[in-house]
Amino acid sequence: MTEPAVPVARRLLGTVCVVTGAARGIGLAIAERFAAEGGRIACLDVGAARLDTAVQRLRESGAEVRGYTADVGRRESVAAAFEAVERDFGAPVGVLVNNAVWARFQPLADVDEESVGRMFDVGLKGLIWTTQAVAPQMKRRGGGAIVNLSSTSALQALTHSIAYAAMKAGVLGLTRASAVELSPHGIRVNAIVPGMVGTPASVAQFDEATVAARLSAMPLGRFGEPGEIASVAAFLASDDSRYVQGAEIVADGGWTIATR
Repeated sequence: MTEPAVPVARRLLGTVCVVTGAARGIGLAIAERFAAEGGRIACLDVGAARLDTAVQRLRESGAEVRGYTADVGRRESVAAAFEAVERDFGAPVGVLVNNAVWARFQPLADVDEESVGRMFDVGLKGLIWTTQAVAPQMKRRGGGAIVNLSSTSALQALTHSIAYAAMKAGVLGLTRASAVELSPHGIRVNAIVPGMVGTPASVAQFDEATVAARLSAMPLGRFGEPGEIASVAAFLASDDSRYVQGAEIVADGGWTIATR
């Protein structure tokens, strides 16, 4: 497991936590951190093989974890997965992290309907379906926490990211609107806005010149690590953030403030 960036306090002890896109990268780091915090972890991912590998890795650490193959872009797949989670764990979900994403970066002239459709299905509509599915469970348990993953692309313009930026900006709007609607039920909804995190998948989407330019503009002089985003997620999922609602926490090494 990835070593946490801050001490672990077991703040999620016994809480059923769902993490989407949990088989690798930031999603896996969040699942690991939540397990270390005492959470009971339901990992959702569309890739069955890599999901099995991630679940085995978590179980080797002693975590209580189950894997669910699901496509968050399909409402019926999401509904079935959340029903199975509550049934299998014997308790309603208390924490949801919406991390799953599908991205393709293209010049405007090359943007195609299939790519935009899949990007929005997974990265925006998927959050509607998961929030819709989890809300009744959280209401029954008397509250809960939802953490949505956006991106600094929602705040800062980058070339070849028109569809991706629009989708991630939508995540922020969805976060605020659902926070208002779900507040009376004790459900908190917040967003993390990561900058560039040094996972193989994220770095591979940019050429060397772009990566070098991003690093040179970074006040902290480096990309983030998945575990550092997981630490923010653990804060937002726990009672330590019980007065934080509809917020956007930027975790980008200072990139957005330095490039405005």
